[in-house]
Amino acid sequence: MAEPHTSVSEATPALDSLSQWQRVSPIALLYLALRLFKAIFGNVSYLAPVLIVFYQGIQRQPRAFLLGVLVLLLLLVVVALLRYWAFRFRIIDETVEIRSGVLRKAQLNLPFNRIQNVRLQQPLYYRPTGHLCVHLDTAGSKVQEAQLAALPEHLAQQLQHAIYAKRQALASAGQPLESIDDIATRTEPAVAATEPTETLLCRRDIGDLVLYGISNNRVILALGLLAPFYRPLVDMLNEKLPVLGLDISGWFNPAQQSWFGVGLAVLATAMFFMLLITLGSIALSVISYYQFRLYRTQDRYIRRSGLFTRHEISMTLSRLQWVKLQQDWLDKLLGRCNLHYEQMFSPLEAMQQNAGHSKIMVPALHPDAAAQLLYEAYPQQQLAKMALKGVNWRYLIPSALFVSLPLLVISLLLIRTSVWIGSFGMLLSAVVQILLWLRWRKFGYALDTEFLYIRQGVIGADYYCVPLHKLQQLTLSQHWFMRRAQLQHLRCVYAAGALNIPYMPQADAQKLADYALYQAQASGKGWM
Repeated sequence: MAEPHTSVSEATPALDSLSQWQRVSPIALLYLALRLFKAIFGNVSYLAPVLIVFYQGIQRQPRAFLLGVLVLLLLLVVVALLRYWAFRFRIIDETVEIRSGVLRKAQLNLPFNRIQNVRLQQPLYYRPTGHLCVHLDTAGSKVQEAQLAALPEHLAQQLQHAIYAKRQALASAGQPLESIDDIATRTEPAVAATEPTETLLCRRDIGDLVLYGISNNRVILALGLLAPFYRPLVDMLNEKLPVLGLDISGWFNPAQQSWFGVGLAVLATAMFFMLLITLGSIALSVISYYQFRLYRTQDRYIRRSGLFTRHEISMTLSRLQWVKLQQDWLDKLLGRCNLHYEQMFSPLEAMQQNAGHSKIMVPALHPDAAAQLLYEAYPQQQLAKMALKGVNWRYLIPSALFVSLPLLVISLLLIRTSVWIGSFGMLLSAVVQILLWLRWRKFGYALDTEFLYIRQGVIGADYYCVPLHKLQQLTLSQHWFMRRAQLQHLRCVYAAGALNIPYMPQADAQKLADYALYQAQASGKGWM
């Protein structure tokens, strides 16, 4: 899905073929059906009790269950067909017009200059026919997003280029991007001959993705959701493995094995499952970020990646709220870090089908390469040179009083009845307090003329480089315990989320707050 080398004057006649009301390609039926299926079964955590009932039902009534599955699939196909049939669109007068809805009809008009992002997606089954799914995002929310489920690739790319060229024309002419008056229309010829020039900033190869899969293991989170199925799985293994001559239960039986043998069996089993989990995480990393490429044009970042489904995500520079360098403990061992370009975010954005593919993150970077990308985004930043101040030691007192101390007292009471439980509780109390101590030691902040720098973490660290002029809201808070020590909490709210600095010296908090608010007001720079 390369950027088309066409100007607006060339793209507009090509889009004239879409000026009449029409449907998208019939292959969109498959996309709509799979999307409905994912919407129903995508959240396993909510469906776990239902799946357990279904699993028990399969054992009792396999034919009835098969009939239910067929009925459900038929229902999905019918709903997808109705939605496809009710969907109409056209592109006329630099506006995307969409009619949709089966029971409730709706019409959506999206002028080019109101569209913030155009995301292109190409599932595996679209490739033989050369179609793309086009996501038109007007404000980063689900309510204000539209989709053209299947456009020919050349038309999708030309539509994307025409929209971006119109926005660039308005920006160059100094017109508001939300304007749709005649002045905005007359600015088109001024940039009709301009073409976006892409500069390759970064690429990730298979070796980099393998390291990312190892250091950012997310498969283990899915194991908790599968907990209800562990017992049936164990019962099945107990039935099948003896047939193969494997007595797994005997490996862990102290009556048949020495304690050393049982320990080796536990260790070998744990390592085996960790290997499976790691291999699964590597596979997910390769599937998501295969052929990762990060480009930059004059006014936006573009990320392209994906093995089965190819995604093209773009983000205008004006929407960039801050840059985060993330380095977990495994990243630290491997000498890598991840760089996040955080853009405007709304709570509804997390509910979108492709929310995970709407962000720009560069995985498994060498620190020098990450520093270069950070410099490319913010040439004025001085993160590497800043001496970060820590937060006050009183940060540890609430956690010690309300977490570690009660856990220690309970453990001391339980140690009389069970030495093992009491000892474990005491150990857990010590571990919790050590982790909180490490988190306190990791907290840091600094300020220069244009940026706020924050460091957070426990063993690893996250570094935030935040432009002060993007600030939306600032809050200073102080309870009675902090008042006596002249400390304050600082909370900075941006369009990408909130950042907190706890237990700051009151003088530093007031100074930082005053200067940040001054920069947000006096800089004259927009936040989007």
